[in-house]
Amino acid sequence: MDGLWGNRPLLVAALLFINGLVAFSLTRTFGLMFAGKEKAMTVRSPENIWAVTLPMTMLAGFTLHVPMILQSLSLLPDWAMLNKDVAMLLTWSSILGFSMGGVVYIGNSIAKPVRLPFKGLQDLFAYDFYTPKLYRSSVVGSVDIVSRTINWIDRYLVDGLVNFVGLSSLFGGEALKYGNTGQTQFYVLTIAFGLVFTAFLMCWSILSHLSITTALSSLLTGA
Repeated sequence: MDGLWGNRPLLVAALLFINGLVAFSLTRTFGLMFAGKEKAMTVRSPENIWAVTLPMTMLAGFTLHVPMILQSLSLLPDWAMLNKDVAMLLTWSSILGFSMGGVVYIGNSIAKPVRLPFKGLQDLFAYDFYTPKLYRSSVVGSVDIVSRTINWIDRYLVDGLVNFVGLSSLFGGEALKYGNTGQTQFYVLTIAFGLVFTAFLMCWSILSHLSITTALSSLLTGA
């Protein structure tokens, strides 16, 4: 926020709003877990075993000592150079978020569940800003369309081409087997015809080139 203070006031306002929402959310989580009346499921819940409690305690202690660790490693800026107005605004946005969360989810003055005056706003918060629907219609929908397209290509184009080659080979073999008459003269005639046809194809480019050259020569001679 210190870098955005002078030229990005809208981003500063957005950061303050998000900071207040985070404080409100933390207070809400704490209030739902530890405040209010006991619930049937929480009464029967056993205590955590040491394998869960020990790492949580260690992580909590490390989190509480993070500022001291950063200060000892000289990773924090000089306190004298900090923008006091920015620090005050962040502090007050946190206090406002904690206070509103405490009034709503820790105090007993507001009935639970909380009812907002507008149904559209109530549904917006109840359905998490419609994030699941947006995710299904955008990311999941795109992946579904791409998957269906790839499946169609694989099934009808790739598999179709492979199956076509296989069927062509099968029908070709079935058709060729009827040409086995056992007569040597027929085999020799077939091989000779194949050799003549192959030689004709190989010589066609040379013959066509010679014919074009001859025609050009005759035209130039006539000119």
